[in-house]
Amino acid sequence: MIRSVIVLFILFIYSYANENLIAQKQNTLYVQNLIEIEEKIAQNFEKYLLTEFQIPSINNLINNNYLGSNFSIQNRMGSNIDFKDASNLQIKYAIIKNEFINSEDYLILLYNRDLYRDYTTVNFQLTDDAKIDLTKSYVEFKLKSPEAITIYNILKSGATIEKNCSATLVSKYCNNDKTSIRWYNSSSNWIEYSKKEFNNGNITISSESIITSDVDKLRNLKIGSYIFIKDKTKNVKLINDLSDNLQILKVD
Repeated sequence: MIRSVIVLFILFIYSYANENLIAQKQNTLYVQNLIEIEEKIAQNFEKYLLTEFQIPSINNLINNNYLGSNFSIQNRMGSNIDFKDASNLQIKYAIIKNEFINSEDYLILLYNRDLYRDYTTVNFQLTDDAKIDLTKSYVEFKLKSPEAITIYNILKSGATIEKNCSATLVSKYCNNDKTSIRWYNSSSNWIEYSKKEFNNGNITISSESIITSDVDKLRNLKIGSYIFIKDKTKNVKLINDLSDNLQILKVD
């Protein structure tokens, strides 16, 4: 009788340990899947910027052009995966249900690591009572291309970028071609920038009048940048350090 009880007890312990191990493996795979989802969101956020010239919501990305129309943002470890603040490149921290939020738990440690992350990294903060501070914890994602960074910074400043340029645009940016964007001023004269270099590179302007009408735009250029006037001469931007006045030196 005692032997039978011992055998049953051992079988119970073995079964429990085996179920525990299976659950751990399933949870580990699930967390890796969460990371993959966040990585895909970050990648397609950049693709959307370069294609649509807008900062997207998560719903903007769930279609066949980006994440796929069947892409799932459901999350059994917390609320649905979503941006915490898309304008600051942040995704909500995903593991927030009570049974998973021990800061020393292997799932939290795995989720917080950069091992499987390329486009994203975790900003993890605890409250004074050692709970996850959801106001300060988030997943930050990175823009890889300088072109995407240029577009993002323009949009974040509050400006808009039209997908196509036209002579009727007023006080707006627009996508000129694969490598350049333009700014049209209030008179529909334009400044053409490199998407890759923006204010750190050379520019082309449609009219010499830009030099006097858009001084603030030119002042943002890197010192020594060339200003090419369409079909005419080229100029170098210089700044007088004493008076901080913009000065243009013509070069033949």
